[in-house]
Amino acid sequence: MMKRILICTIMACFMAIQLNAQSLQYYRFDTKLDGRIPVSIVFEKDRNNIIGGYIYYHNAKNPAPILIAGTTTTYNGAVNYFLREYQEDGTITGIIYLQTKNRTTTGSWTNPKTRKELPMKNLTSSREKPNWFTGSVLTPEDPGNIGKEYSFQEWHLGYESMMGGNITFRAAGKNKVHFECTNVRHNIAEGKSDKGRPAELKGNKFEYRHVNECGYGFKATFYQQFVMLETITGNESLECFGAGAAFDGVYIKVKQ
Repeated sequence: MMKRILICTIMACFMAIQLNAQSLQYYRFDTKLDGRIPVSIVFEKDRNNIIGGYIYYHNAKNPAPILIAGTTTTYNGAVNYFLREYQEDGTITGIIYLQTKNRTTTGSWTNPKTRKELPMKNLTSSREKPNWFTGSVLTPEDPGNIGKEYSFQEWHLGYESMMGGNITFRAAGKNKVHFECTNVRHNIAEGKSDKGRPAELKGNKFEYRHVNECGYGFKATFYQQFVMLETITGNESLECFGAGAAFDGVYIKVKQ
């Protein structure tokens, strides 16, 4: 009986991985930033419109793929891709915007510290996967392998300092975790799970409501390198935070 259960569990996991792989859409764009800096941007999009992949600077001193992640929206016939470039410690070193409309793609790369924008010139698309694209960034994280700490930091021109978010997790039983989150991109949004009410994972996701007296709620979606946090409650639930503040963002796993 135990052997049958083990086989069924393995098969279920395998089928889930296969289903996720089949639902991913692959994109590759090759371009020159400002007509001078050759880069390749390769990413995948899942059914939740979350996108993840890599940017590769061909002429860098030690070229290596750099993690990019973000979201996509469709509006007025245009598909918009909003991505940020993340170092291993969660520092954002580039902001990428792409738009596809009428089968034509345009884009730009922006330095988050200087806000200097470099247009993407001679932009072409391809289905070919480069040899440095060794695996999907959007592989769902196993609930038992969620990290202890996730973080991101981005330069804020107004405050002339790095600002961002941090969320920590600790196990609270099978497929259950307690969390504590702080996000200070604009104003302060902070909160944690109630002592007797941990977040309950369903696969690589959980939803948690009533973080505070305003009823704030958010969704967490875990991948192997990052977690995406998204607000799931209305604007009135943001009143306990400063204006423009929420948990939303891509937080890079910085501590296993």
